[in-house]
Amino acid sequence: MTEQDRRITKTRKAIYQAFLQLLNQKDYEAITVQEIIDLADVGRSTFYSHYESKELLLDELCQKLFHHLFERAEHLSPQDYLAHIFQHFKKNQDHVTSLLLSKNDYFIRQLRKELEHDVYPMVADELIKSHPTIPHSYLKHLVVSHFIETLSWWLKKGKSYTEQEVTQFYLEILKVGSN
Repeated sequence: MTEQDRRITKTRKAIYQAFLQLLNQKDYEAITVQEIIDLADVGRSTFYSHYESKELLLDELCQKLFHHLFERAEHLSPQDYLAHIFQHFKKNQDHVTSLLLSKNDYFIRQLRKELEHDVYPMVADELIKSHPTIPHSYLKHLVVSHFIETLSWWLKKGKSYTEQEVTQFYLEILKVGSN
């Protein structure tokens, strides 16, 4: 790695870390590029040479978070996989929670896409069998919305419950995967 590559990596990391730190302190919408560059200790032109906007920082955060979060080990049961997702949100609660609970449009859209792709298929067959007259698109919407609302409730009010218990609540309401 050349000296210039290291400087670029270091600068990008400083900007990204400043963004995360600010997300822990305030809502995304309230963060300004000026605050990011002040905290990262970089110039405005340096910021814009790495990121065209704070929205691209948010995009990078979503990509990193969701890449790890929705990577599913084949040996995990649906219950363990869902508990892993809940646990990850709890562990990254600071910046993730502010994006989720402030209903950040971009974050919620990206989360919905991931849930549609990774969570819905795990429960779809059972739901479709149980409710053959309900449109599949409605069932998908229900599964995804219910997950987001369950997660929001848990992070706000249900912290005394474990990830496994919340997963059970989620699946019981859907009437899937429970014995």
